[in-house]
Amino acid sequence: MQADLGLNVLFLIYFFLRFTASQHKRRFWFSLYSIVDMFTIPPSFVALYLNRNWIGFRFLRAIRIMNTPDILQYMGLIERPRTIRIVQLASRFIAVWIACAGAVHLAENSGDFFCNFENAQEIDVFNAIYFMIVTMTTVGYGDVYCKTYIGKFFMLMFLIGGLAFFATMIPEFSNLFGTNGQYAGRYRIVKGKRHVVICGHITPHSMTTFLRDFLHKDRDQAEELDVVIINKKTPEIEMEALLKRYYTKVQYFVGTVMNVADLHRIQVDKATACLIIADKECPDPDGDDSANIMRVISLKNFNQRIRVLLQLLHYKNKMNVASIPGWSAKDGDEIICIAELKLGLIGMSCTVPGFCTMMTNIFRMSAYKTRSVQEVISKNGQTQAWHWRELYHRGAAMEMYLEELPHSFFGKTFTEMTLICFKLRVMILAVEMKHTDENGNTRQVVEVAPKNDCIILPGTRAFMVCSSSEDAKRVKYYCSTCYPDVDQLKPAQLKRMRKCRHTVSPGEMLPFQARSESQASIGKEKSKNPIVRLLEGDVQRPLLICQPEQTDSASLTHSEPLMDENISSFDSTGMFYFTPPRRIEEAVLHVESLRERRLAFRRQNTMRDGKTIGFQQTHLAPPLHPIHFQDHVIVCLHADKASPTIGLRNFVMPLRASSFHRHELPTIILVTDLDYIKNEWDMICTFPDIYILNGSPSNPYNLQLICIQDCRQCVIISTLDRENQDTYLVDKSSVLCTLNIRQIEMKSAGYVSVMNLTGQSTSDMTANQTKALLQNTIRTLTTLTIDSNVQYVEQGDTDEVDLEFYLTTPFASGAAFADSVLDCILSCVSRACSIPIPPINNLNFKAYYNDNAVNLLRNILTGGVDLQLEEILAEGGGFNRCESFDILKKRNRARVAILEIRELIPDIDIRTDPVTFSVLFCEAIQRHHMIVMGIYRLLDVLLRNDPKISMSQFTGGHKRIVLCYPPYNYHMDPSDMVYVMQQSRPFDQFSRQNSCSLPQTR
Repeated sequence: MQADLGLNVLFLIYFFLRFTASQHKRRFWFSLYSIVDMFTIPPSFVALYLNRNWIGFRFLRAIRIMNTPDILQYMGLIERPRTIRIVQLASRFIAVWIACAGAVHLAENSGDFFCNFENAQEIDVFNAIYFMIVTMTTVGYGDVYCKTYIGKFFMLMFLIGGLAFFATMIPEFSNLFGTNGQYAGRYRIVKGKRHVVICGHITPHSMTTFLRDFLHKDRDQAEELDVVIINKKTPEIEMEALLKRYYTKVQYFVGTVMNVADLHRIQVDKATACLIIADKECPDPDGDDSANIMRVISLKNFNQRIRVLLQLLHYKNKMNVASIPGWSAKDGDEIICIAELKLGLIGMSCTVPGFCTMMTNIFRMSAYKTRSVQEVISKNGQTQAWHWRELYHRGAAMEMYLEELPHSFFGKTFTEMTLICFKLRVMILAVEMKHTDENGNTRQVVEVAPKNDCIILPGTRAFMVCSSSEDAKRVKYYCSTCYPDVDQLKPAQLKRMRKCRHTVSPGEMLPFQARSESQASIGKEKSKNPIVRLLEGDVQRPLLICQPEQTDSASLTHSEPLMDENISSFDSTGMFYFTPPRRIEEAVLHVESLRERRLAFRRQNTMRDGKTIGFQQTHLAPPLHPIHFQDHVIVCLHADKASPTIGLRNFVMPLRASSFHRHELPTIILVTDLDYIKNEWDMICTFPDIYILNGSPSNPYNLQLICIQDCRQCVIISTLDRENQDTYLVDKSSVLCTLNIRQIEMKSAGYVSVMNLTGQSTSDMTANQTKALLQNTIRTLTTLTIDSNVQYVEQGDTDEVDLEFYLTTPFASGAAFADSVLDCILSCVSRACSIPIPPINNLNFKAYYNDNAVNLLRNILTGGVDLQLEEILAEGGGFNRCESFDILKKRNRARVAILEIRELIPDIDIRTDPVTFSVLFCEAIQRHHMIVMGIYRLLDVLLRNDPKISMSQFTGGHKRIVLCYPPYNYHMDPSDMVYVMQQSRPFDQFSRQNSCSLPQTR
């Protein structure tokens, strides 16, 4: 009793201290701990005065157990959030459990006062606690039960409130202790293996695409690499199924890279790289980028040697990453901008149709099994009996590899090396070699489709496109002594090609080096404009060109060199065309003005004699903007004032590249909400020939006003509906707009303008050339967020529901693009992680990370950037006018084009022998120094060559399919379009003849 009295004195003193410190005196009297004190402290002093002891409400002291977490935190015994939460839940559970048991113990042992305490029963404390546990679990054995009415009433209240209280705690307990199992351990490094850490936005959808490409079986080092995923969420059923599929390669840990303890668990300081994935469907892109940048800061604070591959949604947020201590592009850190890649691909596809499909198929890993040419011949007796899907799958299975060239290529030109590799069934896009600049500094440079003065030197590596790593090693093991005649190699010999014992001595390398130096000096004498190399990445930048016309000089209207144009027409980087900044009001096309002027224009055309009727054309004031557009690019952008910006500048830049002639630039019309475009206008106001139509892209009338039937390309992009929980409705705006465009009635019937593909009018074509181009059409490119929604883009493709997005007809024809395509970009960038790591003695990761492969990918997709342009884009500033003629040398650079096959083989119609892909490739590289990457073939032509297809299934339409790197002996068709990689040659006769003439609609 004395001990109890002493404790109550302490509680009383603590009570008055709390009362004095309380700012709300009235609320203090009704707080939980105040009520406990009022029921427990006074009985102790009353018992002293009456000299009688009564337990009373002392059981309420058990509620004080809930103060245990605070006491432990004050003492510093618990610090981690998970531990604190477990102690909080446990103390709350025990406090309520014991306090309620005390209430039952008091009621049953005392009895009901209104029954004169005659119905009391004796229950000890243990049975009371046991009774509360049994009741809480709703078991109720019946061995202990309440007899008093007060006890029974209390149990009713307990079942209503207490049971719900405990039921809500059990799932949280389960989650807290469940993470302490298989997903809360520590990663153990296995000798001979390396690991890559993945964090950020982890979903089964994004991880499926990434892991399928990153852990592809054709990757040599895939068996030596582990993938470690760290995420806050416990994996759901779909993610668990994915983990079981890759259970030998992938490990999942619950945690975050913001926690140092979790970084130690996954041993991120010993990882080859850390990949941070962005949420491409995020309604707040800037918020997601900020979260990922914070992850970079946490990683670099933990260890600056960690290589980080970061995905960002907006280009402008790159500026925030450059200031992070420890971030260094030289040491392998890389930023992958989603908007830059996505909109760059879409923008270039407006001038080279199907470009996004071609590039995606080259830079992704796949495992499609198709028949070999020998199997086709043995079964059908001809090399053309490919089903069109199987032929497309074969091209989609092509992959890119980087291998060092053997000594047999030393001293050869790029053209000679490319021809030999092609006969080895490998296509070469670029080479990586050492280059010494004017200051004597030696560094690795990547040259894409270089000129013929490029000589292969020891240590040169080549970027190869082939079907498997075995084909790439065929070039690595090639020996001119063992195989002097590559033309006579049989398929069996190609398969058996292995590394031989022939080596080259240092003395034999001297003639090669001398030859390269002499030829390089000759090239400098012949050319006043040598190859321009980048300061950042040192990559020859491939850009798109406009499609060429026929080489007939009579049809040429523009043959001036690129350098003859006014210097004021270009920006300070020399990369893009420039115009003085315009106000947004100057670019707005008013619907009413367009309607009135189009009606007046029609009336003028229908009048036979305007003077006799008294109608004068001077009644209409000269229009501020074009009233009739042709061969232009339309962007149907579904957005409103509250929509996040998407970075339209990345879309416009490829269409305003300085490698074009001024008259080749297509007009760009943005159909969207004017309030939205105001947020991005400052970034695109210096690009010429950009107009805005304020209105809904889903309104067919708005599209007809801007001559959608005569456009070169119509791009449909949507930023709405991203927060929709139904995945089928996320892309509803894009799908409905595409279907509306399909239903627009064409005003002109007959032939579709071939200028959409080649810049050539139908009047210059023969009947055979236009036979397959019957039917008016509007070329569209629809961007999707969810892959499965591609089934709604084109009618008649419902049988493709179960196919992967890469295999569907809309994607194969270049009519659809999905955000998931960009997942393969991150995987391709991270392929450098699979390179064996030699011993290192310093912090220079560049010795074993192939960052040039990253630069090659980025420059092919985005059109190439230099250091000055990077600073402008990262800082969010605008472009300035060009002031130096030396800057304009950057206009002469590598680029991608789509040509008619007659541009490369003019006599294809009169040749007696069929023109195969090998003939096309060899003649293109020998005569024009172009690398043929693939063909763009009419679907009807593919169906015609398929023996399983009947004539009734022909569409008679315009649809073409992208075929990357067709079979060696596959026959070409006169209607084929050809994808080529070439060096920009604005000063020779061939390039002048192939400059396209677009209508002057500005």
